[in-house]
Amino acid sequence: MRSKKKILLISLVLGILILAGFLVRGYFKYREFRENPAKIIEAIPEGTNIVLGEVRHTAVREGRKEWVLEASSAQYSETTKEAVFNDVKVTFFMDDGGQVYLEGQKGTINTASNDMQVVGDVRIEKDDQTLLTEKIEYDHETRYLTSPSEVRIAGRNFDLRADRMQVDLATEKALFTGAVEGRIDAANQLTM
Repeated sequence: MRSKKKILLISLVLGILILAGFLVRGYFKYREFRENPAKIIEAIPEGTNIVLGEVRHTAVREGRKEWVLEASSAQYSETTKEAVFNDVKVTFFMDDGGQVYLEGQKGTINTASNDMQVVGDVRIEKDDQTLLTEKIEYDHETRYLTSPSEVRIAGRNFDLRADRMQVDLATEKALFTGAVEGRIDAANQLTM
């Protein structure tokens, strides 16, 4: 009888120690993922697809934050190295401390290059300027925003329409091509 109680007590203590070990390991993994959310992607087995809700992704280069993406949901494919986002909002950080805000219905990021594409009611705002288009592409290496579709841009003293546009976020210079037409007040300087 005494040996059964002893075996039961030892089993109970071992069970508690094993459970405590799992809890401690889980806590340390939680802290690791909380401090560096990108580690979650690294922990996913190859070939796995995942779906996440309310996502925030930050791109940093040489210690400087370049942009932050927020979305209501995301789906990640390890096979294609792409993340697809819904209800996308991106904040680009400029060298002069300014910010450019981009939003659209859907977005895709190549997780290997950080190149991005946003489609559907795309709206870009900087200071008092608003740009509307259906599709915008972001090249992370060059920091260029390119719209291969018609753009409309408006500000306090101008309205402009063009078939295509490219903006260099580093220099804040824009190139409009195709059929370009609009109204610019002579006193206004157009910048992006």
